[in-house]
Amino acid sequence: MTSAKFILSKKRLLEQVKSLEDLGLNLSYSYKTNREVGNVLQDVSDVDFSIHAREEIDMVRDKSKIWFFTQAELEEELMEILGKGIRNFVVDNEIDLQRILTVIGQEGIKINLSLRMKFQEHRIGSGKYFVYGMVSKRVNELVSEIRANEFVGDLGIHVHRKSQNTSEWEILGELKDSLSEDSLKKIDFLNLGGGLPIEYRGYTSKILPYIFEKISLAKKFLEEHDVKTYLEPGRFLAGPAIKLETKIIQVQGKNLVINTTIYNCALDCFLTNTKLLIESELSEGEGDSYLIKGNSPTRDDIFRYSVKLKDPQVGDKIIFLNAGAYNYTTDFFGYKKLNTEIVEDF
Repeated sequence: MTSAKFILSKKRLLEQVKSLEDLGLNLSYSYKTNREVGNVLQDVSDVDFSIHAREEIDMVRDKSKIWFFTQAELEEELMEILGKGIRNFVVDNEIDLQRILTVIGQEGIKINLSLRMKFQEHRIGSGKYFVYGMVSKRVNELVSEIRANEFVGDLGIHVHRKSQNTSEWEILGELKDSLSEDSLKKIDFLNLGGGLPIEYRGYTSKILPYIFEKISLAKKFLEEHDVKTYLEPGRFLAGPAIKLETKIIQVQGKNLVINTTIYNCALDCFLTNTKLLIESELSEGEGDSYLIKGNSPTRDDIFRYSVKLKDPQVGDKIIFLNAGAYNYTTDFFGYKKLNTEIVEDF
């Protein structure tokens, strides 16, 4: 029996890119979302790349397209990164900021710099997730302090939006609340982050026209201040461009075991409770409900708890849709990441 595999469609990927470029946005693909997608984008598009780890730097051929997100690097490590040709940096705290400013001052190297700012500061608490960025009051102060630095070229602001964001898109109001007129005059660009939702079971992409309208309003406002607008899609580009093709290897009543495991292809299902759509699933009232389980001996290796299917048999394909985002693997049980087949379309 053939192994499970990912299938990446260049056509679908470029359609996702175009849908954002048609809004007049500059794009920086979040490379950590899926490296295979990033590698294809290097050949077929002109997008930039958001890089979050030094280990990923050498995976991007054109270093001028990298936006490197610092995270507690030492000064000598920052010098090494600069030595690789990186000239675009994003910082989310003042310790990292002072370190990069010290290094470029000592080395006489000019960089483009983006300050990461917290959005929605009226919220109480951050839940279980760490909130990156500096408060807007301090960011406004830093913009004034840094603007005259001879080693800082383009200066901008980066805001973070949580993944699969379907509701928090009042961007224009938040920009007006967060940024002073003086800051808007002094910055060159603003990155609105990512967070664009894609379709999973329980999530809809029908809200996208509304989101695009909100993004366009924010872009128009920024253009009036001569500020360039960036977006940082990860899941939105990677997810829809890839299918996960598996096969049923055992039928245990209403439980189906397939020839792979979430631990080597779909950890997002476990970590964020994402429910991947299935190509052959039926509507409510049709077929019977089946649980789809991976082939590891762990109790939580479950892709879907309840899927409507019609008489599935051993050897039948189970194809998961929108499967390209965060499909990384672990070395649990010695598992290896599945292969990705790149095709023109599927």
